[in-house]
Amino acid sequence: MNKRLNNIEECYSCGLFIEKDYKTNLVQRCPRCNSKLPVDKELSYDSLYYAISAILLFIILNIYPIITLDIAEKELKTTLIGAVLTLIEQGFLLIGLVVFFTILFAPILNSFIIIFVYLQQKLNLNIVSKPMLYDSFYFFKHWGFIEVFIISIIVTYIKLIGMVSTTKFDIGFYVMLIYILCFYLSNKKFNAKNILGD
Repeated sequence: MNKRLNNIEECYSCGLFIEKDYKTNLVQRCPRCNSKLPVDKELSYDSLYYAISAILLFIILNIYPIITLDIAEKELKTTLIGAVLTLIEQGFLLIGLVVFFTILFAPILNSFIIIFVYLQQKLNLNIVSKPMLYDSFYFFKHWGFIEVFIISIIVTYIKLIGMVSTTKFDIGFYVMLIYILCFYLSNKKFNAKNILGD
């Protein structure tokens, strides 16, 4: 009975229950509303590779400065962690903690969860339950705002062009762009529903 229920898919648009045909590679459509049915993909290691790349790039990102400012012949450089520490030093503890959680902590834990899921599955371990991993993956995925941070850096750069003598993006900024791409692709390729179950 359970095997037969695994072949049933609910149409996202109209709610019709449809038996999926696994013998074909063609896109299947709902007979009632003609919407595409979701495709169950095989376990792909692309997500794992992107997650590992994202963590390595994140380490590099925190070594090199993101932006360099030249104010009154004094050169100021900042890294990702440096920006958080500066906020805390200036008395903005709550904002600093929010930035730390959304820019540093959540994205890194999201990547570690993807890696941990693959390791746990490959080694046939059951250290953390699948529902816990599933919930943690989506929690940290939705709380990671690294892309918002990079937009704020670009806006800051544009506003500071006329105010300081020299403003330039450093190597950390370009590493951050590649990091965001790897982070996005690791989440996009990770099919949590198939790997961790409903």
